[in-house]
Amino acid sequence: MHECRLNLTNAILAIAAIIVGLIFIGCSVTLAASDQNLIIGEVWAMGGIDPALYSYNLNNFLVAEGLTSISPEFEIVPCIAKSWETIDDDTWRFHLDEDVLFHDGSKVTADDVSEALKRTIEMNPSVKGQLNIKDITKVDDNTVDITTETPDASLPARLAYGRASIYRNNEESDGSISKPICTGPFKFVSYDKASDTLELAKNENYRDGAPLLDTVTVKFGIGDANAREMAIESGEIDFTTEPPLGSTARLQDNPDLNVTINLLCQGYKLKFGDVSKAPYDDVRVRKAIAYAIDRESIADDILLGRGKASDGNALTPGLAWRNNEIEGYSYNVGKAKELLAEVGWEDTDGDGILDKDGKAFKITLYTWPQRPALPLIEQAVQSQLKEIDIEAEARVMESDAISERAGEWGMIWVGGGDACMMIPDPSYYIENEFLSTEVDYHYANPEVDDLILEARSTFESEKRNNLYKQVQKIVYDEDCAQVPIAIHYLCVVTKNDVKGYVPNPAHHDYCINTGIYRE
Repeated sequence: MHECRLNLTNAILAIAAIIVGLIFIGCSVTLAASDQNLIIGEVWAMGGIDPALYSYNLNNFLVAEGLTSISPEFEIVPCIAKSWETIDDDTWRFHLDEDVLFHDGSKVTADDVSEALKRTIEMNPSVKGQLNIKDITKVDDNTVDITTETPDASLPARLAYGRASIYRNNEESDGSISKPICTGPFKFVSYDKASDTLELAKNENYRDGAPLLDTVTVKFGIGDANAREMAIESGEIDFTTEPPLGSTARLQDNPDLNVTINLLCQGYKLKFGDVSKAPYDDVRVRKAIAYAIDRESIADDILLGRGKASDGNALTPGLAWRNNEIEGYSYNVGKAKELLAEVGWEDTDGDGILDKDGKAFKITLYTWPQRPALPLIEQAVQSQLKEIDIEAEARVMESDAISERAGEWGMIWVGGGDACMMIPDPSYYIENEFLSTEVDYHYANPEVDDLILEARSTFESEKRNNLYKQVQKIVYDEDCAQVPIAIHYLCVVTKNDVKGYVPNPAHHDYCINTGIYRE
């Protein structure tokens, strides 16, 4: 336990007897319970508390845990399961840690694991595809077998995914869970849906030792960067992320705050709405747009130290399965215009906008407001496309509304936050972005599909990584399926008495850790 720094100058008479008493019995002065609370201002909304539907946030805030977990060093580590091995090509056996208890004190059994995962898959079908689970079978009270739909080397990593968390099935009469009982260092106290606020308390009986904080309050859905900035400066919250880009230096100069810039496995990119239809069905159009993007100026003039220009690969540098030999597309307006002309896009009427077969090259760029860089990057892309005579309208709206417009002619997402390490394995990102049965923008390349599926069923790590590197070469250099712009760094702002935060770049934005405390 950390020792408290007491102000003896003004209060020595009032507390002298207490201090003497503590010294006399050989104790140290420990942190007062009332001091050890943290209020977090979270960017994204939560919207509910049933762990089958919302366990990702419960995982990030250390309420829920999975069979496995992911370390800041991108390693799969034991969690509820202490070990695992393959039984055959499509079956993994997991041995549970017998010291793991639910927050109500009951022991986690194979029945609990099976019931939680099956309930989550039934209620949240997207998780079924993300986990690739076919069946879950109890071997004995402490052992469970999980069979995958196809031979899958990535299953232990997939089970580190926040939505694969384990919980007690304490359903109410309507089949929902309103008081999640999980296994993490913090336990659920209450959730107010109207204010989207979650209250947590330390789990005194956590197997690896109780966290240093006594309570955590998470205020979800503070989507406006300026609102988060005002809340941390006013003292309404103690911890937040992603303030306005132009405020970083000023916040760093504030003696009451601590500002850190942290590596994330995330990036900014352009994602074409539909690559199976005009104008993006011709790879030369996609490559022309890639050549038109000045990544260096976006990184230097917009991200302002909170990002780095991409080399043409969206995967974060340093990952073992990243292809570092992607050629990418340098900023080259002349080359972009040349490719568009090859396709037949020319300004035939002299109005400054390309046209073809009587249709002007007028498109719409979409992005969302929660990440402060995105609207600014969108404006930069709009301006840069104008240099190659493509007229773009820039719109900012919620991501769900953008999804509804994916079929519009010429639509482009100006995206950010796509994490390539939500699990410690390349399968998560590469399958979601490029496997034809998973993508939402109609990209399909049979060779890519074959490589991805071969990699999924390959258990030798170096061979797997090489297969994924081949995929990256095709999707980025040959097909230009998406246009990476920059690597995203996460800005975290805390009150200056908040200590012990350790970033985990593998999580989506961030997760808290048990070592956080108030000084």
